Amino acid sequence: MIMSIYQYLYPNFPHSFFSGCWKIKIKRLALLIVAIVFMSAFSASAETRQSPSEAPKAIKNGWSPFQFSVFNPLQLFNEDKDIVGLRLNLVYGRNADVSGIDLGLGVNSSHNFTGIQIAGIMNNAAGDPGDFMGIGIQIACLGNTTDHLYGIQIGGLGNGVTNDATGIQIGLVGNVASTVKGIQIGGLYNFNNGKNSSITGIQIGTFNYSDNVTGIQVGLYNECINMRGIQVGILNHIEKGYMRFMPIINAKF
Repeated sequence: MIMSIYQYLYPNFPHSFFSGCWKIKIKRLALLIVAIVFMSAFSASAETRQSPSEAPKAIKNGWSPFQFSVFNPLQLFNEDKDIVGLRLNLVYGRNADVSGIDLGLGVNSSHNFTGIQIAGIMNNAAGDPGDFMGIGIQIACLGNTTDHLYGIQIGGLGNGVTNDATGIQIGLVGNVASTVKGIQIGGLYNFNNGKNSSITGIQIGTFNYSDNVTGIQVGLYNECINMRGIQVGILNHIEKGYMRFMPIINAKF
């Protein structure tokens, strides 16, 4: 390569260097130097420049891996931001969607939730238009709410699901849902409300009610309209049963 450049600068090579110095074409040399400098600068710029598409996902997609809240709106990120990772709340924290671990001394609030929520007072994954989901585990001293549950709710007082619940609800006082596939355990009551409410599974509580039951109700008083299963309690009522009211055990298959 050196010889090629030398030949470029000295067309009459192989005359001696010293004898050919005066024949150097200044313009060619200048153009060669300018080209080398330009290419070097362009290469360095290309290596260090970051395209907009390579911006951090947390910025590009509108989410953050961490959130800390004292009381919304006094929090690191506003409530429209999604949190994927860890959220810590002192009194009240609210964000759009939360995925990961949600810990708070007061109230944890979001739209959709996936992961684990633990609150000193309440976990809430619900709101207009009433079609948000809680996927995972909700644990709170007071209670938990969501529109659709796929997982477990454990509430010191109770749990509420606006629509369907698939999993387990455990409440010291009671549990409410429209459609349940799983288990409801309530200290006082388990109540399936709404038109054509139903449970496929088990209800255990002082008072249990659902329009349609496929499974078992165990309590002091059990009530339903349609039954494919067994009721065990002091008094059992199947509105469309063979025997509407029965003590101890009632059943229909």
